[in-house]
Parts: sequence; C-alpha cells; structure tokens
Amino acid sequence: MPKAFEFCLPTAAKAVPDGPDWLHEIKYDGYRLRVERSGREVRLLTRNGHNWTNRFP
Repeated sequence: MPKAFEFCLPTAAKAVPDGPDWLHEIKYDGYRLRVERSGREVRLLTRNGHNWTNRFP
C-alpha cells in the first residue's frame, strides 16, 4: 500500500490556532496509528512503521 501521508508531530503551544485551514485532534491515549486500506485488506501502522493490525482484531 502506498504511503498517503506522514504523521504530524505534535507541538506544544499556548493558544490553539484559528481559521478554516486548521484541523484539531485531541489525543487521549498513548497511541497514534495510521489506518491503511486496500480493498478488503486493512493495516494499522505506528509512526515508527510497526504493524499493529493483530493487536486490534
């Protein structure tokens, strides 16, 4: 499966950016995964490239 994008690395800030071009994500847990789908095949990958698909049946 091709890489569609790279993970964004969080940056601490004192204020939340404003405007129509900003998306915000609240991250409550300790994991950030990318979901890749090709037809019926799905993979869950960590930022470091580890395949965690089997950890989430």
